[in-house]
Amino acid sequence: MIEQVHLYLILVGVTIGTVLAALWYKARRASMLNLELIRLNEQHGFDTPAFLAHAWTLLARSSLRGIVWRLDWFGVLREGQSGVAKGRLTERQVEVGEMKLALRFYRHEGRGEQRYFEEALIETFMLLLRTDMLIKAGSTDATLSQMSKLNLFLQHDMKNIAQFIQLMSDQLSSVPAGKEHKVLDYLRVATPLIRHRADRIVRTLTLGVAPAEPSRQVALRPLLAQLCELYGLAHVIDGDGMVDVAGTALETVLDNILKNYQDLGLRDNLAGLQLQIGIATQDDMVEITVKAPQAPRTPALERLFEPFWSSAPAGLGIGLYQAKHLMELQGGALFVSEDGARTLCFHVRCPVRAVADLSS
Repeated sequence: MIEQVHLYLILVGVTIGTVLAALWYKARRASMLNLELIRLNEQHGFDTPAFLAHAWTLLARSSLRGIVWRLDWFGVLREGQSGVAKGRLTERQVEVGEMKLALRFYRHEGRGEQRYFEEALIETFMLLLRTDMLIKAGSTDATLSQMSKLNLFLQHDMKNIAQFIQLMSDQLSSVPAGKEHKVLDYLRVATPLIRHRADRIVRTLTLGVAPAEPSRQVALRPLLAQLCELYGLAHVIDGDGMVDVAGTALETVLDNILKNYQDLGLRDNLAGLQLQIGIATQDDMVEITVKAPQAPRTPALERLFEPFWSSAPAGLGIGLYQAKHLMELQGGALFVSEDGARTLCFHVRCPVRAVADLSS
């Protein structure tokens, strides 16, 4: 009797071991299939249409009988079918932004562990597809955001060009007889700056992105004097230096700062407004400081670089934000401070050598 019980227990143990071994084998196959799906998705660059079109080569190795899918990809409809459209039906849908996907999975009528492994595979497949669509939505939103920022910068540059033209028109209309040479001197200063900015706008509109410009050596004292004369700003410049920057980036930054002082002088009728400009070189950086002691204190210092905020009624609130962005791209910085008398001071830090040179 005891020997029969032992034989029964041995038989039960062998049966349990066989079942566990079979389940382990099936679980391992399912795990490897999930891993191969992840790798296939990576090979296709997390691209939903490509992954969807090639996934059946792996799904066919499971117990699934077939799939039917319908994809609305930014308004373009695509449909596909793989395997046999027969068996127990499972439907899934996923929608992210302008992307919609509907799938039908045809499964065997099996139960138990087979049904569990099928459901786990389907959920893994759907998770990968949803992730791909979220990645695409994120990259699309980032691109649109970058284009929106670029359009804002272009809008601000075009506004500045229009104001340049208005300023030149005022100069031409008010020139007294015999003083025409002063207008010609003004045009010699203003026209190259306007041309540089117009060329950059045209290239940006043509390429769809801000064009990469070669770096060049810039002498700071003549540039600052030229810009101050352009805007009719009285100034005292202390020091000098040379920097290496891309294209007209530094000119755009300084232009945004000085244009604000011109607008302030006209708006508040500050006849005695005079800029104090300092240039100092330390190690591989040149720092330019710009301040006007006669100017009224800034109402909200922390908001100066906030996009779309402006103390001027007609201001776009983009100029200083753009200037800060440009200086950071050059490997420099733009920030502000206040002294004991609450006088606002702009600090422009620019590398003596180009960013590529500094990294070598």
